[in-house]
Amino acid sequence: MNTILMKKHMLLLLFVCAGVISFAQESNKYEKFKTGTFTYAGDAYSGTKIVRTKSKQTEIINNGQAKVIMKIKWINDSTYVLTLVKAVNAPGCLKKGDTITTVITSSTGNQYTFRSETANCGGAEATIVKVED
Repeated sequence: MNTILMKKHMLLLLFVCAGVISFAQESNKYEKFKTGTFTYAGDAYSGTKIVRTKSKQTEIINNGQAKVIMKIKWINDSTYVLTLVKAVNAPGCLKKGDTITTVITSSTGNQYTFRSETANCGGAEATIVKVED
């Protein structure tokens, strides 16, 4: 194999490897949002603390005056489904067993914006900020 052809093959291999590494990083883009402690950005849901583990999300509203406990299941890196397990003194239209499908639409630093849909309550958009791991 001549030197020019060999250099072309090496360059092609380099581009393929760079593409695979870039795709792997992009596919884990929202990994840091799967667990931790969060809050909503803005005034719409101010006073709500969100504690998320791999399988459960708890929203603590107004310093514990209300609480919403949900199971969380990640469908892919940017989509998750919340299923209401229990609501204590929490306002809203959700009933036990209702689901909320959430799609992360963008992220910057430690916050992400999402769009959610429920059968009983319709859709919403909000931004969540991660405050600790």
